[in-house]
Amino acid sequence: MAVISVVIFILGLTIFVSVLRASAGKAPSVFGFSVLQVTSGSMEPEIPVGGIVIARKVKPESLKVGDVISFYSNDVDISGKVNTHRIVEIKQSESGEKIFRTKGDANEYADTAAVFEIDLVGKMILNLGSVGGSVFDVLRNPTIILIFIVLPLI
Repeated sequence: MAVISVVIFILGLTIFVSVLRASAGKAPSVFGFSVLQVTSGSMEPEIPVGGIVIARKVKPESLKVGDVISFYSNDVDISGKVNTHRIVEIKQSESGEKIFRTKGDANEYADTAAVFEIDLVGKMILNLGSVGGSVFDVLRNPTIILIFIVLPLI
């Protein structure tokens, strides 16, 4: 039991430090995984508003048309914010860099701003939908965190 407690404590500490070290406006990443909450309806019905997705950092060359990716947007309206859309086209620059064109499933048109390799957060590997969002909302409650996370760790 003590070993399990130590492992849970180290994992919790690693996650806590990763979140603290993330730059403002950047998605925290723990072992290459990012947990993100969707704030718009552009990917509905597959990913509802408030839904949770888990994205894993991948090599850009492994991505293909149809994959759902999370990325820092270059769109003027949401520049620098994390967006999650489906790849609809992949091109390659003269320097060999992959350039992705994305589109929200619920959007009529593809995004106007391209996504470059440097903008990638990761490929969606798990869609927790609105259930994940509800869990996320509960875990934001400081009392819940104290009772179910901090006290057991102590």
